[in-house]
Amino acid sequence: MNVPLTDTSRIILEKTGIFAGLPSDALISVRAFMEARDVPAGTVLFREGDSGDSVFVVRQGLVRILKEQDDTTVELAQRGPGEIIGEMALIDASPRFASAQCIEDTSLFVLSRSHFFKMLSSHPLVAERILHVLTARVREADTTRLRELESSNRDLRQAHQRLETALRIRQQILHVAPYPIVVTNPQREVLFSNPAAVSAFGLQAGRGLWQWINVRDVKLRHQADTAETSMAAWRGEMEIDGPDAQVLLCKVNATPITDTGDGTPGRLWVFEDLTEVRVLERQAAEHERLAMKGEMASEIAHELKNYLMVLSGHTDLMEVRFNREDLNGIQASLGAVHQTVGQMRVFVESLLHSRHPSGERCPLDLNAFLEGQIAFLQPQRRFKGIDFRTNLGQNVPLLVCDAAGLQQALYNLVLNSTDAMRAAATSSPTIHLATSHDTAGQRLVLSVADNGPGIPPDIARLLFKERVSSKPTGHGFGTLTVARIVAEHGGSIQAGSRAGGGAEFVLSFPVSQANS
Repeated sequence: MNVPLTDTSRIILEKTGIFAGLPSDALISVRAFMEARDVPAGTVLFREGDSGDSVFVVRQGLVRILKEQDDTTVELAQRGPGEIIGEMALIDASPRFASAQCIEDTSLFVLSRSHFFKMLSSHPLVAERILHVLTARVREADTTRLRELESSNRDLRQAHQRLETALRIRQQILHVAPYPIVVTNPQREVLFSNPAAVSAFGLQAGRGLWQWINVRDVKLRHQADTAETSMAAWRGEMEIDGPDAQVLLCKVNATPITDTGDGTPGRLWVFEDLTEVRVLERQAAEHERLAMKGEMASEIAHELKNYLMVLSGHTDLMEVRFNREDLNGIQASLGAVHQTVGQMRVFVESLLHSRHPSGERCPLDLNAFLEGQIAFLQPQRRFKGIDFRTNLGQNVPLLVCDAAGLQQALYNLVLNSTDAMRAAATSSPTIHLATSHDTAGQRLVLSVADNGPGIPPDIARLLFKERVSSKPTGHGFGTLTVARIVAEHGGSIQAGSRAGGGAEFVLSFPVSQANS
């Protein structure tokens, strides 16, 4: 086999790593065993996993090396003129580590494994030189790989130590966490529970979550289970039977987790005991109600004192006029006394209409109730300058309710509106009260709105969920109390912005069978 070695071929082979340094006669011998091959762009020289039987030297063009990783093709490198591809095929026929594809039209020298072995017998010195270079490359690759493995092992050991530390810290956090924490598998079997969970719910009875934790409202339990089926998070409040016949009110956060430790998904349950918080909130609401009553009693005393001053003044004036025999003056004083007594009668009647026994539920004419409350509130000093406007619907059905509770809810909303408009120096401050009957949904709707500054977005997000207040001295119990009272009547409450500016609160109640 005698193939002439052109200058171009010689330069290409001299640039090729395993042939570099060979004399010209040796390069001629190598070239004699090679096949010149021209292939178009897109040609696949070999595929990952193919048996290696040839080595390729790029004369002209460009070849890319591709590797399949996680169902994705990744380009590892590109090979150009003078570079060799697949040289390990000369030593063994192991499967190809990667694929090779021509990016553009490419010219190649191809040395097959069988021709290489022929060259070993006919040109042993040339073959020995090539094997020496290949062996050195393998040794260098092994050394590099060994260093990489040692580095990876160090990294793995450090990562393992960090993981063990993190697991110990997590275990300590779960152990001392004040909230009950439970982990369940898809069958809702308990895989883990911290000491707080055992303290709150007693010793675990059975593997099932609901065998251990008895939720009083089955509907809430079904809601949580449904969310788990769809791998969605669930949040809500549940009444749960605790030890010693206690009933716990818990805020529950159920979050899906992808791995519970054995590769299977599960759910993380965090229970926050709100029992004492709710008791404190009720106590605070009761204190607020009593304080409100005290303030109103002061307002009532102030109004009555004004009326008494008028009566006392005209009584003294009548005595003077009687001594002077001023019949016209006496007549004027009697008229003023009569007018004042009439005003007192209206004021006392408004007091009677605004008073309702606490906790007692009875049918209530909502329109008449609102008119009575306005008559009672409007004369008070704190509402001076506030314009009360009503839009009372026709044929509004009776509302079976605790009128005292509804009164407290209304006062909270009206006072909040008043304080907000005062703080913002609202021009012509106005409170709008409206009622309507949603016949389609069989709901009775009460709206309380104002033309004040509206509800700040940061407060609107938490309204009726947490204690929030825009007043510097506010404690935030008022809106929680309103939400609780509405919920106790089976109703709902929404807050939003009013068309034209201001805040609007919409209370919706179910129409009672008492209207039948």
